[in-house]
Amino acid sequence: MESEGQNKRHIIIRVLSRAKNYFTVVLILVTLLAYGAVFVSPDVFQFPQYVGMGYPFILAVDVVYAIVLAVIKRKAAIIMAALVLLGFGFIRDTVQLKPTAYFDSHDYANHDDSSFNIMSFNVRLLDRYNWIKGKNDTRQKIFEFLQFVSPDIICFQEFYARYADSVNNETIIRDILNAPYIIRDYNTDEHWLKTDKGYVIFSRFKLENRRYIIDSANNINGITADADVYGKKLRIFNIHLKSIHLGYDDYSFIDSLDRKNNSKNMSGFKNIYQKIGAAYSERCMQATVIDSMIKASPYPVVVCGDFNEPPVSYCYNKVRGNLDDAFCESGTGFGTTMSLKFLNFRIDYILHSPELQSRGFVTHPQHLSDHCAISCNIKF
Repeated sequence: MESEGQNKRHIIIRVLSRAKNYFTVVLILVTLLAYGAVFVSPDVFQFPQYVGMGYPFILAVDVVYAIVLAVIKRKAAIIMAALVLLGFGFIRDTVQLKPTAYFDSHDYANHDDSSFNIMSFNVRLLDRYNWIKGKNDTRQKIFEFLQFVSPDIICFQEFYARYADSVNNETIIRDILNAPYIIRDYNTDEHWLKTDKGYVIFSRFKLENRRYIIDSANNINGITADADVYGKKLRIFNIHLKSIHLGYDDYSFIDSLDRKNNSKNMSGFKNIYQKIGAAYSERCMQATVIDSMIKASPYPVVVCGDFNEPPVSYCYNKVRGNLDDAFCESGTGFGTTMSLKFLNFRIDYILHSPELQSRGFVTHPQHLSDHCAISCNIKF
């Protein structure tokens, strides 16, 4: 009986050992695929981009698994630790653990005379269609929020002028912020063309030289303007890379993911997968155009916008290039700007040239859009 018991234990140990080995190999491959998302263009191979979206979860598993292996004194712990350290740059782009930055970020309004506060906000048409359930005063709440934060420069994506009102949104925000300089990609005078929504930059500093950012498919992906800030020139980019365009059915499917035995799961996943894949190719093309415009700028640049990409992705890194990420400089936590059910992403960014300094980065928690507003202080 004792021999039979020992045999069973040996079998169990062998099975667990093989399972551990298989799990280790799979985890290494998945992690390397996530790293590959930064280097492999979606036009060549899209799958790493999907894996890169889950990098925060992969990182958490890698760290926990490495600790477990170290505790049970397995040599594989060294391999897992090396794998995590290999992606140190991606960790820094994903999460910031700076206790002092938390207090600094809550002091964003108190910047000195040589700096300015800049904000980026995908405002989702100021909730024109009442997407935020249970609220019908979102537009007014946005105005109150802007008055409280009072940025010197703000870049809106998906802005809506609402020209039919007695006083349109553009005029209201101009007066709230005391920001007389406005650059936009639409013309509020041409009402019959319905060109009352798009990109807009409000500024307390003089703006000039508007340029459209147009991709090879002739789509406008943003605008640029040159700002005169304390006598120095600065080129501001306000961009929005291709959205996935999830519809009502897609959001309903995501909301139902916690329900058991959902017969529509496969079709729901397939639909979202196809939309994500189509958007990857377009963003790749757009990022290439934006990258060339950044490199051609004669002035230091600040890039604000909704990239629709997490940090561990090809397009984010293509646009970023040699620029600094304000979140990495002075943000805290994961900096999530968009949440879908149990999925949290940082897809909105403020990037700037290395000769500029940023501090006091804030991801504003107010639920006024499907994106969070972000802001920071910048100085030469």
